[in-house]
Amino acid sequence: VASFFFIGLMSMMIPLCHVFGGLIAVCLFMGLFDGCFICIMAPIAFELVGAQDVSQAIGFLLGLMSIPMTVGPPIAGLLRDHLGSYNAAFYLAGVPPLIGGAILCFIPWVHERQKLKERV
Repeated sequence: VASFFFIGLMSMMIPLCHVFGGLIAVCLFMGLFDGCFICIMAPIAFELVGAQDVSQAIGFLLGLMSIPMTVGPPIAGLLRDHLGSYNAAFYLAGVPPLIGGAILCFIPWVHERQKLKERV
């Protein structure tokens, strides 16, 4: 969850970097948290689907991730053509990880509510 928040935050900070050293720092942190996300993806898939289907689950996740990775750059180019700057594209690219991280924060709460309903 923390990696999602920081990936979104670092994406939104790229337009604010007016010095090359700042851009390097943002990219280092973004790479660190992206690496954390990729590393934790396999254990989570293993826990959710079991040992038999983990390779299929990881392939499915990577396949789903390829859609925004393919469609994002042309959309960023269209935004740049209409607005004259890439800033809006970077700000908009940071929104989905922030929303995803916020949604993931509610999972323990939902899990506890289900346990309470099962007890009653």
